[in-house]
Amino acid sequence: MTVEPPVLSLAGHTWSEQEKGVLSRATAHAHRCGLAEPWTIHMHGHRVEIAENLPFPLRGHAGANRNGVIACGCALTVVSCAVRVLGWAPEVVLFGDPDRAELVATVVASRRHRPSAADVGQFRAVFEQRRHHAALDPRDPEALDPAVRDAIVRAAELPDAKVVPVSAVVAAHRKRGLEAGLLVVTATDGRRGQLVAGVTLQRAWLAATALGLTASPVVEPFEMREFRQRMVRHAGVDGSPQSLLVLGRPPRAEPA
Repeated sequence: MTVEPPVLSLAGHTWSEQEKGVLSRATAHAHRCGLAEPWTIHMHGHRVEIAENLPFPLRGHAGANRNGVIACGCALTVVSCAVRVLGWAPEVVLFGDPDRAELVATVVASRRHRPSAADVGQFRAVFEQRRHHAALDPRDPEALDPAVRDAIVRAAELPDAKVVPVSAVVAAHRKRGLEAGLLVVTATDGRRGQLVAGVTLQRAWLAATALGLTASPVVEPFEMREFRQRMVRHAGVDGSPQSLLVLGRPPRAEPA
Protein backbone atom coordinates (compact mmCIF):
# COMPACT_ATOMS: atom_id res chain seq x y z
CA MET A 1 0.00 0.00 0.00
CA THR A 2 2.68 2.51 0.89
CA VAL A 3 5.97 3.40 -0.72
CA GLU A 4 8.16 5.61 1.42
CA PRO A 5 10.92 7.25 -0.63
CA PRO A 6 13.08 9.90 1.04
CA VAL A 7 11.47 12.60 -1.13
CA LEU A 8 8.11 12.47 -2.87
CA SER A 9 8.10 12.90 -6.64
CA LEU A 10 8.32 16.60 -7.50
CA ALA A 11 6.78 16.32 -10.96
CA GLY A 12 3.47 14.79 -11.86
CA HIS A 13 -0.21 15.29 -12.49
CA THR A 14 -2.13 18.38 -11.36
CA TRP A 15 -5.62 17.67 -10.01
CA SER A 16 -8.47 19.20 -11.99
CA GLU A 17 -11.50 20.62 -10.18
CA GLN A 18 -13.52 17.60 -11.30
CA GLU A 19 -10.91 15.20 -9.90
CA LYS A 20 -10.81 17.15 -6.65
CA GLY A 21 -14.57 16.67 -6.42
CA VAL A 22 -14.20 12.90 -6.89
CA LEU A 23 -11.54 12.74 -4.18
CA SER A 24 -13.57 14.86 -1.75
CA ARG A 25 -16.81 12.92 -2.25
CA ALA A 26 -15.08 9.58 -1.83
CA THR A 27 -13.21 10.61 1.31
CA ALA A 28 -16.47 11.75 2.92
CA HIS A 29 -17.50 8.06 3.01
CA ALA A 30 -14.47 6.84 4.97
CA HIS A 31 -15.11 5.57 8.50
CA ARG A 32 -14.82 8.32 11.14
CA CYS A 33 -14.47 6.19 14.31
CA GLY A 34 -17.23 8.10 16.07
CA LEU A 35 -15.67 11.54 15.49
CA ALA A 36 -17.37 14.34 13.57
CA GLU A 37 -14.45 15.65 11.48
CA PRO A 38 -11.35 13.58 12.32
CA TRP A 39 -9.33 14.69 9.28
CA THR A 40 -8.79 17.51 6.81
CA ILE A 41 -7.93 16.92 3.16
CA HIS A 42 -5.77 19.36 1.22
CA MET A 43 -5.28 18.97 -2.54
CA HIS A 44 -2.66 21.00 -4.35
CA GLY A 45 -0.74 20.18 -7.48
CA HIS A 46 -0.54 16.41 -7.72
CA ARG A 47 -0.61 15.88 -3.94
CA VAL A 48 -3.32 14.98 -1.46
CA GLU A 49 -2.47 15.65 2.19
CA ILE A 50 -4.38 14.03 5.07
CA ALA A 51 -4.06 15.75 8.43
CA GLU A 52 -5.59 15.17 11.85
CA ASN A 53 -8.39 17.54 12.77
CA LEU A 54 -9.00 16.78 16.43
CA PRO A 55 -10.85 19.56 18.28
CA PHE A 56 -8.76 21.20 20.98
CA PRO A 57 -10.92 19.96 23.93
CA LEU A 58 -10.31 16.35 22.84
CA ARG A 59 -6.56 16.54 22.28
CA GLY A 60 -5.78 15.41 25.82
CA HIS A 61 -8.14 12.43 25.57
CA ALA A 62 -6.12 9.31 24.76
CA GLY A 63 -9.07 7.49 23.21
CA ALA A 64 -9.99 10.39 20.94
CA ASN A 65 -6.37 10.86 19.86
CA ARG A 66 -6.13 7.18 19.01
CA ASN A 67 -9.45 7.00 17.16
CA GLY A 68 -8.62 10.15 15.20
CA VAL A 69 -5.45 8.59 13.80
CA ILE A 70 -7.29 5.36 12.94
CA ALA A 71 -9.93 7.42 11.12
CA CYS A 72 -7.17 9.15 9.14
CA GLY A 73 -5.97 5.69 8.08
CA CYS A 74 -9.48 4.90 6.84
CA ALA A 75 -9.43 8.13 4.84
CA LEU A 76 -6.03 7.22 3.39
CA THR A 77 -7.41 3.94 2.04
CA VAL A 78 -10.29 5.71 0.32
CA VAL A 79 -8.04 8.44 -1.12
CA SER A 80 -5.68 5.80 -2.54
CA CYS A 81 -8.63 3.93 -4.02
CA ALA A 82 -9.96 7.09 -5.69
CA VAL A 83 -6.51 8.00 -7.05
CA ARG A 84 -6.25 4.59 -8.73
CA VAL A 85 -9.70 4.92 -10.31
CA LEU A 86 -8.74 8.36 -11.61
CA GLY A 87 -5.92 6.66 -13.49
CA TRP A 88 -2.89 7.23 -11.26
CA ALA A 89 -0.70 5.03 -9.08
CA PRO A 90 -0.76 6.41 -5.52
CA GLU A 91 2.67 7.11 -4.04
CA VAL A 92 2.27 7.38 -0.24
CA VAL A 93 4.44 8.73 2.56
CA LEU A 94 3.40 8.44 6.21
CA PHE A 95 4.28 11.25 8.66
CA GLY A 96 6.51 12.89 6.07
CA ASP A 97 7.07 16.30 7.70
CA PRO A 98 8.54 16.50 11.24
CA ASP A 99 7.53 20.18 11.44
CA ARG A 100 3.84 19.33 10.87
CA ALA A 101 2.81 16.87 13.56
CA GLU A 102 -0.80 16.87 12.36
CA LEU A 103 0.16 15.67 8.85
CA VAL A 104 -0.28 11.89 8.86
CA ALA A 105 -0.05 10.98 5.16
CA THR A 106 0.66 12.43 1.72
CA VAL A 107 -0.53 10.78 -1.50
CA VAL A 108 1.02 11.76 -4.83
CA ALA A 109 -0.09 10.94 -8.39
CA SER A 110 3.25 10.55 -10.13
CA ARG A 111 2.69 7.88 -12.81
CA ARG A 112 -0.22 6.58 -14.85
CA HIS A 113 -2.17 3.52 -13.80
CA ARG A 114 -4.92 1.73 -15.73
CA PRO A 115 -7.74 0.94 -13.27
CA SER A 116 -8.47 -2.76 -12.94
CA ALA A 117 -11.87 -4.34 -12.40
CA ALA A 118 -10.87 -4.78 -8.75
CA ASP A 119 -10.05 -1.06 -8.48
CA VAL A 120 -13.46 -0.13 -9.88
CA GLY A 121 -15.26 -2.62 -7.62
CA GLN A 122 -13.49 -1.25 -4.56
CA PHE A 123 -14.34 2.33 -5.54
CA ARG A 124 -18.03 1.40 -5.91
CA ALA A 125 -17.88 -0.22 -2.49
CA VAL A 126 -16.81 3.12 -0.98
CA PHE A 127 -20.32 4.45 -1.70
CA GLU A 128 -22.17 1.21 -0.94
CA GLN A 129 -20.60 0.14 2.35
CA ARG A 130 -23.26 1.76 4.55
CA ARG A 131 -26.27 0.70 2.51
CA HIS A 132 -27.36 -2.03 4.95
CA HIS A 133 -25.24 -0.93 7.88
CA ALA A 134 -28.22 -0.53 10.24
CA ALA A 135 -29.67 -3.94 9.36
CA LEU A 136 -26.56 -6.01 9.94
CA ASP A 137 -27.09 -9.76 10.37
CA PRO A 138 -23.87 -10.79 12.17
CA ARG A 139 -22.04 -13.89 10.97
CA ASP A 140 -19.07 -15.69 12.43
CA PRO A 141 -16.24 -15.44 9.87
CA GLU A 142 -15.61 -19.15 10.31
CA ALA A 143 -19.15 -19.83 9.06
CA LEU A 144 -18.60 -17.92 5.82
CA ASP A 145 -17.51 -19.46 2.53
CA PRO A 146 -13.74 -19.94 3.07
CA ALA A 147 -12.98 -18.40 -0.33
CA VAL A 148 -14.89 -15.24 0.61
CA ARG A 149 -13.31 -15.00 4.06
CA ASP A 150 -9.81 -15.57 2.71
CA ALA A 151 -10.31 -12.96 -0.04
CA ILE A 152 -11.16 -10.32 2.60
CA VAL A 153 -8.16 -11.33 4.72
CA ARG A 154 -5.82 -11.06 1.73
CA ALA A 155 -7.26 -7.72 0.61
CA ALA A 156 -6.69 -6.19 4.05
CA GLU A 157 -3.20 -7.55 4.72
CA LEU A 158 -0.20 -5.21 4.85
CA PRO A 159 3.44 -5.91 5.79
CA ASP A 160 2.79 -4.65 9.34
CA ALA A 161 -0.96 -5.27 9.74
CA LYS A 162 -3.53 -8.00 9.16
CA VAL A 163 -7.03 -9.15 10.04
CA VAL A 164 -7.56 -12.34 12.00
CA PRO A 165 -10.91 -14.21 12.30
CA VAL A 166 -11.90 -14.45 15.97
CA SER A 167 -14.81 -16.00 17.83
CA ALA A 168 -17.24 -14.02 19.98
CA VAL A 169 -15.97 -12.65 23.29
CA VAL A 170 -18.37 -13.57 26.09
CA ALA A 171 -18.82 -10.85 28.68
CA ALA A 172 -17.94 -11.74 32.27
CA HIS A 173 -17.51 -9.78 35.50
CA ARG A 174 -19.03 -6.68 33.87
CA LYS A 175 -16.46 -6.79 31.07
CA ARG A 176 -17.68 -5.96 27.59
CA GLY A 177 -18.29 -8.78 25.14
CA LEU A 178 -17.96 -8.68 21.35
CA GLU A 179 -19.45 -10.41 18.34
CA ALA A 180 -17.29 -12.73 16.28
CA GLY A 181 -15.48 -10.88 13.50
CA LEU A 182 -12.18 -9.92 11.92
CA LEU A 183 -9.70 -8.57 14.44
CA VAL A 184 -7.37 -5.86 13.11
CA VAL A 185 -3.86 -6.50 14.47
CA THR A 186 -0.77 -4.35 13.87
CA ALA A 187 2.87 -5.16 14.53
CA THR A 188 3.23 -2.11 16.79
CA ASP A 189 1.05 0.41 18.56
CA GLY A 190 1.57 4.18 18.63
CA ARG A 191 0.57 6.62 15.90
CA ARG A 192 2.01 4.61 13.02
CA GLY A 193 0.36 1.40 14.21
CA GLN A 194 -2.96 3.21 14.64
CA LEU A 195 -2.76 4.79 11.18
CA VAL A 196 -1.99 1.44 9.55
CA ALA A 197 -4.84 -0.11 11.57
CA GLY A 198 -7.25 2.36 9.96
CA VAL A 199 -5.92 1.53 6.50
CA THR A 200 -6.41 -2.19 7.15
CA LEU A 201 -9.86 -1.76 8.70
CA GLN A 202 -11.14 0.23 5.73
CA ARG A 203 -9.58 -2.17 3.20
CA ALA A 204 -11.32 -5.12 4.88
CA TRP A 205 -14.64 -3.25 4.94
CA LEU A 206 -14.44 -2.37 1.24
CA ALA A 207 -13.49 -5.94 0.32
CA ALA A 208 -16.41 -7.32 2.33
CA THR A 209 -18.82 -4.87 0.69
CA ALA A 210 -17.57 -5.73 -2.80
CA LEU A 211 -18.25 -9.40 -2.01
CA GLY A 212 -21.85 -8.70 -1.00
CA LEU A 213 -21.46 -8.62 2.78
CA THR A 214 -22.34 -5.96 5.31
CA ALA A 215 -19.83 -4.90 7.94
CA SER A 216 -19.80 -2.94 11.18
CA PRO A 217 -16.54 -1.64 12.72
CA VAL A 218 -16.01 -1.74 16.48
CA VAL A 219 -13.32 0.66 17.70
CA GLU A 220 -14.36 2.20 21.03
CA PRO A 221 -13.60 -0.73 23.42
CA PHE A 222 -10.03 -0.91 22.08
CA GLU A 223 -9.29 2.53 23.52
CA MET A 224 -8.55 0.75 26.83
CA ARG A 225 -5.17 -0.93 27.12
CA GLU A 226 -6.61 -3.61 29.38
CA PHE A 227 -9.17 -4.55 26.71
CA ARG A 228 -6.48 -4.78 24.01
CA GLN A 229 -4.45 -7.08 26.26
CA ARG A 230 -7.53 -9.22 26.84
CA MET A 231 -8.01 -9.53 23.07
CA VAL A 232 -4.37 -10.65 22.70
CA ARG A 233 -5.08 -13.50 25.10
CA HIS A 234 -8.46 -14.30 23.53
CA ALA A 235 -7.18 -14.43 19.95
CA GLY A 236 -3.67 -15.72 20.67
CA VAL A 237 -2.06 -13.16 18.36
CA ASP A 238 1.27 -11.36 18.36
CA GLY A 239 1.04 -7.61 18.05
CA SER A 240 -1.50 -4.98 19.02
CA PRO A 241 -5.27 -5.51 18.48
CA GLN A 242 -6.74 -2.24 17.23
CA SER A 243 -10.36 -2.81 16.21
CA LEU A 244 -12.88 -5.40 15.08
CA LEU A 245 -14.94 -5.70 11.88
CA VAL A 246 -18.19 -7.63 12.36
CA LEU A 247 -19.39 -9.19 9.10
CA GLY A 248 -22.95 -10.00 8.11
CA ARG A 249 -25.44 -10.54 5.31
CA PRO A 250 -27.75 -7.83 3.96
CA PRO A 251 -31.43 -8.45 4.69
CA ARG A 252 -33.40 -10.23 2.01
CA ALA A 253 -35.97 -8.13 0.21
CA GLU A 254 -39.54 -8.97 1.21
CA PRO A 255 -41.70 -10.26 -1.66
CA ALA A 256 -44.13 -7.68 -3.02
